[in-house]
Amino acid sequence: MGGSIIVSVLLVLAGCSRFKSSDNVLALEGATVIDGTGGDPKQDALIIIRNGRIDAVARVNEIPIPRNAERINLVGKTIIPGLVDSHAHVERWAVGRYLVWGVTTVRDLHSQTDSALALRNELKRGSILGPRMFVAGAMIDGAPPTYPGASAVATADEARRAVDQRAVAGVDYLKIYTKITPTLLTPLLDEAGKLRLPVAAHLGKTDALTAARAGVVSIEHMAGVVQAATGDPMYTSAHNGFLAGWTAEEKGWAGLDSSAVARTARALAEARVTLVPTLVVHDMLSRLDNPILLSRPGMEDVPENAESVRSVPSLLRRTGWNASDFGAFRRSRRRQNQFVREFRRAGGAIAAGSDAANQLLIPGYSLHEEMAFLVQAGLTPLEAITAATRRGAQLLRADSLGMLAPGKVADLVVLNDNPTRNIAATRNIALVITRGRVIRPDSLRATWK
Repeated sequence: MGGSIIVSVLLVLAGCSRFKSSDNVLALEGATVIDGTGGDPKQDALIIIRNGRIDAVARVNEIPIPRNAERINLVGKTIIPGLVDSHAHVERWAVGRYLVWGVTTVRDLHSQTDSALALRNELKRGSILGPRMFVAGAMIDGAPPTYPGASAVATADEARRAVDQRAVAGVDYLKIYTKITPTLLTPLLDEAGKLRLPVAAHLGKTDALTAARAGVVSIEHMAGVVQAATGDPMYTSAHNGFLAGWTAEEKGWAGLDSSAVARTARALAEARVTLVPTLVVHDMLSRLDNPILLSRPGMEDVPENAESVRSVPSLLRRTGWNASDFGAFRRSRRRQNQFVREFRRAGGAIAAGSDAANQLLIPGYSLHEEMAFLVQAGLTPLEAITAATRRGAQLLRADSLGMLAPGKVADLVVLNDNPTRNIAATRNIALVITRGRVIRPDSLRATWK
């Protein structure tokens, strides 16, 4: 009899161990949940968060709420996973800006390796408040490199050595740039494969289909697509200079016929490469001559001395682009949208990225602009949200992110409205929760003033 009582007590204590009073427990009650899988929203949901992870997702009243939980009534609101910006260039001043706009993870695609790793580690430790950061370090380019901070490679041995150096430093993946040729790409991908480092590609001298079939994990900015669609060697030659190559490609979209666009989109989807189209970049370039964009919503979060975002006049001087160029860029937008639509229709994976911080591209806010452009291109709002959540996490091979489900990290965004009716609702943010910590955007903004 005494033994049975002892066993019973031990079983009760074991059952209670999951609900220790020291646990940090949140109960989010009554919201509509968009879980990141692309499935239908769940009404009247209850999310239990314990010590920074999601413990349960259910309907209200389906499961008990732990007694020690902090309860937050979210009736009338919508919860989505924390957003993932799959193409960013993170600057220290911007980390809080990402959070106030619900971006809880960023994929940094070119910074000086040491400084990027240092910032990543500070964010990971919680020394500063900001998103999770995955880094490529300095990009790998051909010789001479487009940017001084990139590593120039001219031979197979140099390509392999550049990969090895980044692996030793501890990067999460690699980024290659416009002057990498197919000849250099082969040994680079071989070495990266041995070290299990995925390779993101901003292409120029290699077309998108060649790169995808060789094994790059993502095509950034839809670079190399015009070359793949036309087979015209002029584009390869143009990329001897970065601005000349970029200009030629941006104009080249307008000259593509719809069948070439569809054919190339299907071929790329079959190659199982992820597309990070950054439509917001193409759109901003097409309207770079419009000064109103420097005062649009979201710019109030950008410091006056943030030249990377505000230095539009210097870019215009450097490029020499004129009204004729901007007209051509605007004509290209229709074909770019068609390509994204056809790629999605063919089953291709699309991840949302902003390219912030760059001219007119606002850290955090421009990812919401990207989602709106994806919808304009033909994706549904749910597909656009999935591109900015689960697809980004999959691209990072980060299984614990991008989805609202038991066991996943508690990164989520509480919206005041339902974005399935209007994608612009993703910008109307009530709360951001990162690693289980509740962030009120206005309170965080107040610390910058």
